[in-house]
Amino acid sequence: MTLINTKTRIILISAVLCLLSLNLQAGQYKFSPLLKSALLPGWGQLSLDRSYGYGMIAGEILFWSAYCYNLNEQDLKHRESYEYALQYAHVNPGNYPDQYYRDLAKFQSSGFEAGGYNSMVRTQALELFPGDPVQQQQYIDQNSIPDNMAWNWDSQQYRKNYSSIRNGILELRDRAQLITGIMIANHVLSTIDMLRLKKHWTNNIRTSFRYDNQTPTLMLQVDF
Repeated sequence: MTLINTKTRIILISAVLCLLSLNLQAGQYKFSPLLKSALLPGWGQLSLDRSYGYGMIAGEILFWSAYCYNLNEQDLKHRESYEYALQYAHVNPGNYPDQYYRDLAKFQSSGFEAGGYNSMVRTQALELFPGDPVQQQQYIDQNSIPDNMAWNWDSQQYRKNYSSIRNGILELRDRAQLITGIMIANHVLSTIDMLRLKKHWTNNIRTSFRYDNQTPTLMLQVDF
């Protein structure tokens, strides 16, 4: 994910939400108020002349803006941590899995010396396969860091600084999950509010009751 893509996402989402909010009462849309509120909180409310719908729409735009801003900050932190590792851990340029970056923050090097990742792998091999050097070597070969992915921090302080940057990324991820939960709650609350106002739009809903092969069936039809 790049910085440009995130900025584009912010612009597109904001533009779509703004266009919807400007055209809510223009009559182009044929959805039921309930579906409107599920799609965009506040839309259904405005279709029933409830002015607080504007607040819901403004909240939706605000939540999406905060979410995209958070993604942008994650991009910057990822770039910062990557360039920091290149400079101070002497990592070879490349695209590595997330677990690799987590290990970078935990181990001073990737080697077999004390405090190295491969040293940990060798210890595990000895514990898992005591007295079996063949199995031990196979485990080491399968789980050790190869030379082309090796790292070695210039000092423990640099590794701690890198770990701090990575913790910032995790905090931003947690914040993104929180914002996502708030957005979902906003849609749910808007839908519940429309159910509260159902007497004003239930003419869009028709129900019928019939027997199908001696089984009672309740039919629900909604005009969107």
